[in-house]
Amino acid sequence: MKRIHRRALAVSLIAALILGLTALYVTRQALDGGQWAGFPSNGDAFVSGRIRAGTVKDRDGEILYAVRDGEGSWAEDETTRIASLHLIGDRAGFIGSGALFNYAGEILGYDPVNGLYSRDGQGGVLNLSVDADAQRAAWEALDGRRGAVIVTDYITGEIICMVSSPSFDPEDPPEIAAGDTSGVYLNRPLSAAYTPGSIFKLVTLAAAIENLDDLFERDFHCSGSAQIGGGKVTCGRAHGDMKIEDALAESCNCTFAALAVELGGEKLREYAGRFGLTSRQTVDDMRTAAGRFDVGEAGSLNLGWSGAGQYHDLVNPAAMARFVAAIAGRGDTPRLTLRRDYTRLGVTSDHIMAAATAEKLGEIMEYAVARTYGADNFPGLKLHAKSGTAEVGTEKPNAWFVGYIEDPRHPYAFAVCVENAGSGASQAGKVANAVLQACTQ
Repeated sequence: MKRIHRRALAVSLIAALILGLTALYVTRQALDGGQWAGFPSNGDAFVSGRIRAGTVKDRDGEILYAVRDGEGSWAEDETTRIASLHLIGDRAGFIGSGALFNYAGEILGYDPVNGLYSRDGQGGVLNLSVDADAQRAAWEALDGRRGAVIVTDYITGEIICMVSSPSFDPEDPPEIAAGDTSGVYLNRPLSAAYTPGSIFKLVTLAAAIENLDDLFERDFHCSGSAQIGGGKVTCGRAHGDMKIEDALAESCNCTFAALAVELGGEKLREYAGRFGLTSRQTVDDMRTAAGRFDVGEAGSLNLGWSGAGQYHDLVNPAAMARFVAAIAGRGDTPRLTLRRDYTRLGVTSDHIMAAATAEKLGEIMEYAVARTYGADNFPGLKLHAKSGTAEVGTEKPNAWFVGYIEDPRHPYAFAVCVENAGSGASQAGKVANAVLQACTQ
């Protein structure tokens, strides 16, 4: 009798294990079946490494890529093809961030019931969140310069524009030498990390707002330089007497270096991490480059410069856009996505900042536009922004411009970095304006 009982128990355990594994397989197939079907070695989905069927469209239905009669082709317009190269992917498959690689199952039309079967053989349609007009505007505004442009919806997390330069026409790819150092295959908005310069002062300011009770009562003075840790922090000019709002608007290195020393390196690292600037963020199933914040010695010149966005600081453009989206969203920032229809299932947001802190930062960024950047340079836009002119050795500085616009119909946050372009406000600011104008038409 005991033997029968043991055998029954063993059979029951085996049956439970089989049922559990079956349930796991069915669940994984439902969740990951599209990725399995879209794996490049699947001969039913790919021919010579090229996707067999499907169409990719922008948010308004403009075709960015389509397979017809077994041949894939990019958009009809050359500028659109070049501007969206890193978004869609190249013919050789060297760009790992492209939709052809990361969303293959959806492009092929995979579903858990029918697999890759489609009655007309044309595959599926992937509706991306990007606006082709904004893509073209960003590419033209970069005007051949290297850099990154990303615009996101701070309510839904949809990416409205994502352009990386340099680029090329995927229908007529050039010969690229083995030793090429241009980074033409690199999707800079997702996969690059840059010295932030003065845009990092938003992080230092957030930490100061929450940890220095008398911050807005203080008087700051800038004579053009300040002695910190046996060295000198310099500003472009003497800013004189200021409140903290003016210090951000004038981008005073002396003030923010002093705040960094007072707050301490560990506190700044804590805030940079809390805001997602030192970790890898996600865009659907893709990961961004991680940023960096090295803690300088207490009271040191290096610590002072890190609070002003120099020293070893690095940030990723997409992560920076996510951070300013949190300022616009009163501390909440949605997960980023390139899928147009994805947010209909619900938006997942992260709370990374106190609402009161976000509100105060937004007010000061709006003041910076009115006082320093000039609202007339951004017609029709209720802009909150911060520029950055990031020193990068012997080259001209990298130009940054980040922020968001207040517009219920176009709730957009953005980050623009133009490599070796000089002034953040005058160079990256012009690119941001061109893109935002296109986004809001």
